Amino acid sequence: MKNILLTILGLSIVSFQSFAAAKKYIVTVNSPQMFKQIQAHQKGFNTFGTFDHQNNGFHFLSEGPQKLTKTLDNLEMLVVETENAKDIEVLKASGVVEVEEEVIFPEPKPLVTFSNTKGGINNGPLETPWGINAVKAPEAWSGSSEGMGARVLVLDTGIDRDHPALKSRFEKGANFMEREDEPEYEYKDVNGHGTHVAGTIAADGVGGGLVGVAPKATILSGRVCSGGCSSIAIISGVDWGISEKVDVINMSLGGASPSIAAIKAYKRAEAANIVVVAASGNDGDKVQGKISFPAAYDTTYAVGAIDSHLNKAGFSQWSPELNIVAPGVDVFSSVPQGSGRDSRLQAIVDKSSLDLASAPMTGSGTGEFEAEVVFAGLGKPEDVSQLDLTGKIALIQRGEISFKDKADNALNKGAVAVVVYNNELGIVYGTLGDEVEYQVPILGMSKSEGEALKSALENGSQVTLLVAVDKKDYAVFQGTSMATPHVAGVAALVRAANPTLSAKQVRDILSETASPLAGPNDENQLGAGLVNAEAAVEKALLETPEMIVSGTN
Repeated sequence: MKNILLTILGLSIVSFQSFAAAKKYIVTVNSPQMFKQIQAHQKGFNTFGTFDHQNNGFHFLSEGPQKLTKTLDNLEMLVVETENAKDIEVLKASGVVEVEEEVIFPEPKPLVTFSNTKGGINNGPLETPWGINAVKAPEAWSGSSEGMGARVLVLDTGIDRDHPALKSRFEKGANFMEREDEPEYEYKDVNGHGTHVAGTIAADGVGGGLVGVAPKATILSGRVCSGGCSSIAIISGVDWGISEKVDVINMSLGGASPSIAAIKAYKRAEAANIVVVAASGNDGDKVQGKISFPAAYDTTYAVGAIDSHLNKAGFSQWSPELNIVAPGVDVFSSVPQGSGRDSRLQAIVDKSSLDLASAPMTGSGTGEFEAEVVFAGLGKPEDVSQLDLTGKIALIQRGEISFKDKADNALNKGAVAVVVYNNELGIVYGTLGDEVEYQVPILGMSKSEGEALKSALENGSQVTLLVAVDKKDYAVFQGTSMATPHVAGVAALVRAANPTLSAKQVRDILSETASPLAGPNDENQLGAGLVNAEAAVEKALLETPEMIVSGTN
């Protein structure tokens, strides 16, 4: 075959927005010489000529429908857009490139939980989050200068760079996704996930506020998720991390499918001495013996989740590739300012008041109301049709219809707030839908306390509720996404303690010093155990890179 057209060469770089109808592809170039030619051409040097394809050459033509949107120089990859699938077949036929269509993974969404206390959360913790103590981070701070000098890139939904717990630790950010809104900076986090992850890694703890695992490490943020996570954006973020010479990349995200381009990207990150830490996935109750990608790759470090009792979290995925576990349940951390929610619930029964445990539902409005309570059954239309809820608070049992439908039915009858009690043990934690925010408080509460209120009403007692939902700068999430930054923070401490260690040596130290756990591990559900910052830093300080290398394959 002669004169195969490498149609992407020589075409001007365009913005992602200018070719929105086209599909995007990542092109892995297997010929370093050819990639250098592409780089030179993009810099304005005409270095191309006509060659015989059988001699690994390409005929360069300037015309063509494809658009080269960017080059990923550290990875020898290109991002191409085209509307014509035949153009991609031409590229594949060249034999020296791999072409993969962009894949959109689900955007990481935390499994939201709230404190099971009657007092709720403050706008800053009164004590160190349990996970920070569980990984023994404070015991490692003296030997690692609290992570000073280590730089951690968080590839996620962005960051609130002005958050009080993070602004002293934030260095820079970059956006790799299109966005329709126009925030003050392109990598601004409107989801909350990325800011929460960053806080666990490096919140500074100033003034008794939130403290992270490595409170003097530096945070970089790459926005690679917006409604979904683009495979091209993620790989572009890895390329940026290599350019920035970061020490650690945190990836609290993932999908089910591997990628040739991703394998190469993480190998290049490894060669650049970057420790890539990734979440194992949250489908442990559905998916047996498999973890997500990129966690499953050989050159990444896979993290599962445990709860405060040091048991494996039910949602945490595992497989032979799982490396380690860390706190991932009821993890308190930062979220974009004002986006967190906390609730207060007080019952007044026959003039006696009692504080009750509660949790605002995702999508609840804010505000405070004190009003008479009316029991509204399951909140179905037939349950509320004959009730006068105007100016009152609806008490509703969980079950049969969605939380959103329960709330809508009660609010349409004039209720000023809605409280849903559980139909099983514990507080109900609910969501009112994606991107939904009500104007009034909508809370969940426990079965036992809800049934007690219902019984009081049935016995003729006068029952009033004080219901309040407040905006906060912090929230409690759960997921392997929350476990991963604990490990990334410990990796930062290890790198700060001994900057000469390679990425593999850091990973080996984390595994070798992990604390064994008592739970079942016959299928590697817990990996090496619970990450142990104190032991990891001690090992990093005592052993030279040469000594560590001599003990590995």
